[in-house]
Amino acid sequence: MRSTKLILQLFAAMLVFAIAAGQDLNAKASEPQVTTLLETDVAGAEGKEWSVITVELTPGAMDTRHFHPGVELVYVLEGAGFLEVDGKPPVALNPGTVAALHPRHSHVLKNTSRTQTLRVLVVLLLDKGQQRPMLAKRGTPPKAAEQKNGTRPELVF
Repeated sequence: MRSTKLILQLFAAMLVFAIAAGQDLNAKASEPQVTTLLETDVAGAEGKEWSVITVELTPGAMDTRHFHPGVELVYVLEGAGFLEVDGKPPVALNPGTVAALHPRHSHVLKNTSRTQTLRVLVVLLLDKGQQRPMLAKRGTPPKAAEQKNGTRPELVF
């Protein structure tokens, strides 16, 4: 009787772990949902354009490591997660968090919640006609000219 109870407990524990692992694997495999809200010229700045999008990541999901050719502002609308930028410590994301990314800084968004969608608003300032986004390898440094442009390296402000 005691061994039957132990076997049932072990089976139940393995089932719980298998279900939890399956949920994590499925969530990580899902693609982020990207919705374009606006693409327009920048008034008074010839050759520049705004791109405004929302990005939604399901619970446990992560974005593909990428970078943008222009300045990027990220504002967290709902959910929780992390923003990882190569060469910087991870930044915790919660509603109201604002992060600024310099051009060509490789980064990835991660949803750390098991139940809630991570939803962010992204505002990009680009040269007109620039390709966006671009896949990046981990550790891709900014070009030398961009490192010398005098911008401050802080991520969150």
